[in-house]
Amino acid sequence: MQKNNRFSIVIVTKDSSNILPRLLMSIEGLSDDIVVCDTGSTDNTIQIASKFNVNVHSILWEGYGESKNKAIQYAKYDWILSMDSDEKLDDTLYHELKNWSPDKTPAIYHIRWKNFIGNRWIKNTGGWKGRLFNKKLTQWDKAIIHEEVSRPSDVKIIRLKGFIEHYTHKDFKHLFNKYLNSAMITAEKQYEMGKRSSRGKILIKPIAAFFSSYIFRLGFQNGFHGLLYAIAGSYYSFMKYTRLLELNRKNNLS
Repeated sequence: MQKNNRFSIVIVTKDSSNILPRLLMSIEGLSDDIVVCDTGSTDNTIQIASKFNVNVHSILWEGYGESKNKAIQYAKYDWILSMDSDEKLDDTLYHELKNWSPDKTPAIYHIRWKNFIGNRWIKNTGGWKGRLFNKKLTQWDKAIIHEEVSRPSDVKIIRLKGFIEHYTHKDFKHLFNKYLNSAMITAEKQYEMGKRSSRGKILIKPIAAFFSSYIFRLGFQNGFHGLLYAIAGSYYSFMKYTRLLELNRKNNLS
């Protein structure tokens, strides 16, 4: 009989052979149902995953939201802890989840994360994300990128202790390249939603992004790394609004 505190851990991955073991070791012992859905790796990600006590499946890539929704259908339990391959749990969160049981009222559990560049934690850059949820109650939205767990109006948010450590950037070169790709995808998404850009936004939005990261979110406390991180955020904003304006003009929307 299923205990009421059981949950599946679901991971969507691609070409993650060098980072997946870090995640799988950090969640060892938390669940008897760990699902890894590979979206077309060309390295030995599947072989690496198979060395652990996990269930491996291959799925088509349909954007982050759709792919994650497809992946959770392989889960044995209704409660899902969603993780990305470039993440791991810290000890506090591990013990929080080890002793977790669902609230009596409908809820989505949010977890705070820490961003790392290499092995350096960039303080004050994380936030809260819905990561533990009941798939019969809600799922991921259909966003191609920057996906979120949809929140029905009658569902409350509960925050868990501890952090997800997010090792998304190997170095600043990787950071800027990833931000460029993300900016292009986001601009396309916003264009499809009817959003518009302008010369003013191209000028003002990157400046606002820099000051938000470096000053208001205390990025200066990270020293030179904080400065570069703020510049990267400004670069992302500049490229996103520039690409969006280009799309607007091609279709005479601006």
